[in-house]
Amino acid sequence: MTKKNILVVDDDMSVRTIFSSILRKEGYRVTAAKDGYEAMKAIDQETFYLALVDLRMPGLDGIQVLEKIKSRRPKTQVIIYSGFGSVEDQAEAMSKGAVGYLTKPFSSNELKARVEKALENDRS
Repeated sequence: MTKKNILVVDDDMSVRTIFSSILRKEGYRVTAAKDGYEAMKAIDQETFYLALVDLRMPGLDGIQVLEKIKSRRPKTQVIIYSGFGSVEDQAEAMSKGAVGYLTKPFSSNELKARVEKALENDRS
């Protein structure tokens, strides 16, 4: 079975690289975007089953990226993550359609578990 496409959106290249490596080892196809604008180009060109989006980024922040993904590709699952997360940020992300919220630092096992959980509603 081919694993699903995942989009990783983070302005930090090391985070994009680490997340991409972890997810590719699990068999996912991963596209990495350095900001919200690059993410929107990718969303317009390809179908992603899941997007992992950093909350704090220059330009479009994670909530804005979440809203744009949900307006263009409503079936795409979105997990927001942040090193500066608050209860308010989490509540806002969930109210706008995120299926999960992670606070950094988190382990690769936690990342994999959250990805699997988000995708289990979309098995095909």
